[in-house]
Amino acid sequence: MFNKIDPNRKKSVKVAEQIIEAIEKGALSPGDKLPSEHELADKMDVSRPSVREALSGLQTLEIVETKIGSGTYVSDSIRKSNLISTDLSLIEEEISHLHIIEARKNLEGAMLEMVVENIDEKDIGPAEKALDKMKSHSTEREYQEYMDADHDYHRALVKLTDNPLVVEAAQPLLATIDGSLYRELTRKYYLVDDSRIKRCFNIHQSLFNSIKRADLGGASASIERHWGLMEDALEKSEN
Repeated sequence: MFNKIDPNRKKSVKVAEQIIEAIEKGALSPGDKLPSEHELADKMDVSRPSVREALSGLQTLEIVETKIGSGTYVSDSIRKSNLISTDLSLIEEEISHLHIIEARKNLEGAMLEMVVENIDEKDIGPAEKALDKMKSHSTEREYQEYMDADHDYHRALVKLTDNPLVVEAAQPLLATIDGSLYRELTRKYYLVDDSRIKRCFNIHQSLFNSIKRADLGGASASIERHWGLMEDALEKSEN
């Protein structure tokens, strides 16, 4: 049913296209369970993160649906006639989740020294306010509000560098927090329930506390832990 993909196109798009083609040809029908992420990755000779990006994009487009603890299924409401015009630009245009993690981890890690160097002279109010918002929305039910507050928090931290060039350079990366595919992947694999969201909030709280104390080592450790957990969630967790 599935084949190795053309290496010259974004892999997650090709994964999504093959799944759509299988539905169009009747190899998969509404309600059918898809092969596991591991099987799809093996059959198409791609990484699991590429499969996860494809499945999250298809879920956002309501072509598939994920049932926690069970797997991914073709949506019961999907009609084959609607698949021909499916717009996969959502997957094509958004940057790889792992690339976002790598870039943000390195940028935020590098800027910490600038932030803590003169922290006593800087206004930490906006970061503290955003952190309070994150705390008040630290539930699965309020996931979108939590992510909005997360965006505000990281933007406030970048501004604490007090360097307009760093602030400008960080804007494209901060904008990825608002991407629908990024949020879907994060919700599905990292912030999957209240306990994971609260764990994530606690890391952000520890980061803020370290910055207030001008503790560069502690702040760096929090950044590493946060992005390390995200990488592990995207690369290693099972269906």
